[in-house]
Amino acid sequence: MKHYKSVFENEQELLKAIIDIHLSGKDIELDPMYNKGNFYRDGVKQPDYIYDLEPQGLFCKKGDATKLPYENESFNNMILDPPFLFGIHGQAINYTCSKRYTIFKNFNELEKLYKGILLEAHRILKKKGILIFKCQDYTDSKTTMTHALVYNWATEIGFYNKDLAILVKSNKVYNGNLTQRHLRKIHTYFLILIK
Repeated sequence: MKHYKSVFENEQELLKAIIDIHLSGKDIELDPMYNKGNFYRDGVKQPDYIYDLEPQGLFCKKGDATKLPYENESFNNMILDPPFLFGIHGQAINYTCSKRYTIFKNFNELEKLYKGILLEAHRILKKKGILIFKCQDYTDSKTTMTHALVYNWATEIGFYNKDLAILVKSNKVYNGNLTQRHLRKIHTYFLILIK
């Protein structure tokens, strides 16, 4: 029997561990925030149902993760990978990362989206359905512990927070022109939530 650690340096290895342990080896069924589908390679199968606000692939359909076209309790599992950056100010709009990543104007926009996608996930997941939620803490003059907020919001909706995996990557977004006042956040969280 294979035993997995909770910290990974490879996203596909992390996802394979979650699939093995929490999905009993079954594939992820739904990804309504597909983007370019970077999760799905090196042995991680693309879900049958993929959506995005701005679909980029031939098989990805246009869809909003807060309003999906499915009946209540339609899926056994799903994954969410929402944007995590917020607070555009000063010259931030001109930075490369601003052009590559969705950045919310403020924290309220992030909170509204996160609560909306959690509610929708809770609606369309079957009882005991699994939600894999990827998130990252963020520092922009102050640190927002986003993973703790997602934990709380999910619990309030009725999810049970069963597990947590951490992905560590050294190439995370930062502004080298600023004096460092916080530790760089080079890790992301994958929360395993059960309805």
